[in-house]
Amino acid sequence: MIIKSMSRKKATFGQLVDYFEDGRQEEKHTIYNNLFSKNAEDIKAEFTKNATFLAERKNGVYMYHEVLSITKSTKLSEEKQKEILEHIAKKYIQGRAKDNLVYGVLHDDKKDNLHYHFIISSNPVKNAKRHRLSKEEFSQFKKDLERYVLEVYPELEQKQLINKTPGLKKETGEKLSNKGAELKRRTGKTSQRDSLKDRLATVFAESKTKADFFNGLDREQLSIYVNGNTIGILDKASQRKHRLSTLGMLDAFNAISQVIEKAESQKIEPQAQAPANASRKEKVDTRAYRNQQQNSEAKPPADKEPPPKIKPHYDKPAEPELEPESEIELELKPESEMEREIAKRKAQMKKARDQEPDYSKDLSKGK
Repeated sequence: MIIKSMSRKKATFGQLVDYFEDGRQEEKHTIYNNLFSKNAEDIKAEFTKNATFLAERKNGVYMYHEVLSITKSTKLSEEKQKEILEHIAKKYIQGRAKDNLVYGVLHDDKKDNLHYHFIISSNPVKNAKRHRLSKEEFSQFKKDLERYVLEVYPELEQKQLINKTPGLKKETGEKLSNKGAELKRRTGKTSQRDSLKDRLATVFAESKTKADFFNGLDREQLSIYVNGNTIGILDKASQRKHRLSTLGMLDAFNAISQVIEKAESQKIEPQAQAPANASRKEKVDTRAYRNQQQNSEAKPPADKEPPPKIKPHYDKPAEPELEPESEIELELKPESEMEREIAKRKAQMKKARDQEPDYSKDLSKGK
């Protein structure tokens, strides 16, 4: 048995009533809850009028379109199954919205199932307040109804679907949404999810190191995301996120994580052993040094010359000191070729003057 509920925020009662009427084969099993009319146009008018009592609210719900479906049984005639389904439908309405307007139409156009379509007003008759069940309340209501059907009508041969752990497959732990579970039941597969699982399984199988794992994810257009304690996969092709627990692959991920961590730790161990060996060798050297120090305590160490002071590379080398020149040398030392030539001529002239006779003396007196 399957139950679906879809809310509508527009008062499109006429559209939905017409859809119900188009798929109806007979009026025998039609349900009218709190409705006075049985004519389609009058039913539309009753729903529209009742909606005028609603308090105005932005994005407020005007009605619900809900479906109650059972798979066809091989043990009962189709008419008998319709009678039982009508009884189940009335029980559904009493538990779901007994004070609201409800219009239910049975459709039998499918080969493998019978199903009811319901229009349910969001408010009780002439009431301004909306009536709704919380998500938890509606979930519990569906579970209770399914248990009732399985216990009271085993001849319907219905499978336990609603009370089953939501979308959980025993062999894999995979979780499916309601739509996914229905698609899985009808076709046996969920295309996007199964494709993602196959690609992820390939990455897990080929990963021995961390590099293998992330290269594999890139190759399959996947990436890991972490949200708190939740680990998931982003499918870059569809831009959809999937939790590993929802895919039923959390255990496989944990297993491959252990393999990768072990491989990474083996790479680190040889590097970690080197400092340990060095520390043992250092202990031996230290012990020998202490013994040597104890033996040399009786002899005071000789004074050693301090090591030569090395100047930094950026210090310029000192220029060699020159002996100071005498004042005469400084005076006589020519500074250029011309000056040397002038000095030479001066010396020659001085020598010539020294060799000349002294005409200031009276040479005759000497005779």
